[in-house]
Amino acid sequence: MQLRTGVTVGISRTGSGPAVLLLGGLGMPSIVWELSGLTSQLVAAGFEVIAHTARGIPPASAPPAPYSVDDLAGDAAALLDELDLTSDVTVVGYSLGAFTAQALLQERPDNFRAAVFIAGLNPSPLVEIVDNMELELIEATGSLPTSVSTFELLMTTLPTAALQDHAAVPGWHTIFADDANRWTGAEGLKGQLTASRDWTRDKQSHLDRLSRIGIPVLSIAFEHDLFFPPAGEREAAGRIPDCEYILIPQAAHGGLSTHGAEPVQRIVEFCSEVKKRHAAG
Repeated sequence: MQLRTGVTVGISRTGSGPAVLLLGGLGMPSIVWELSGLTSQLVAAGFEVIAHTARGIPPASAPPAPYSVDDLAGDAAALLDELDLTSDVTVVGYSLGAFTAQALLQERPDNFRAAVFIAGLNPSPLVEIVDNMELELIEATGSLPTSVSTFELLMTTLPTAALQDHAAVPGWHTIFADDANRWTGAEGLKGQLTASRDWTRDKQSHLDRLSRIGIPVLSIAFEHDLFFPPAGEREAAGRIPDCEYILIPQAAHGGLSTHGAEPVQRIVEFCSEVKKRHAAG
């Protein structure tokens, strides 16, 4: 779909009922939502689910870098306008997608009835360190070596138990090594890395704005997440007036893929409870 922002995005729209917009993390294809079971379970619970591939991720186009989180939020807002979904939307954001969701809530608070932030409220300094490392490698060599991106994904997506499982690591390595297909091109990777880094650099101002969120929120953290440690996520969630915080044990940053049952169940329950509140007036 061609948006008014000039970006072409791929979208998935399924189900009927109140709309739920899914915003993925850095380099995250929308199929991850389906593989986790979240899409099908939301549809079964009576929701319309919209997921899109953000700029830089196939089949979306990749304008020249840099990008900002506001750029990503502008694309998502344009998508909602194109679909005529301008009120009572629940937004679910994962990692970089949670940054985007926060920006959407700041710019268009009246469009949303609830929000879910998955590992994306209070980034560790490691986020900026890794983003800078990858951007410097791209600048120096013209691309990010697949071996580097694969190692970074292994070390941050998987919990320690999986990394210590000799039988499991080769399979995960094969999955993560398919890096060439994760990006529309080098500009897409650079753009999303820049958006992530710049939001993280300014994280205090974003934390200070959390108290302005006036809708119900579910915050999900993962016990072994290096990028969004649970202590920081809990502290940030406490700034939001109406926020439920949950911790998924044993999971790292890729918890939606490795430990998806509990977060998916809790997201569906949260969305269903919000729907009941709205139906009751």
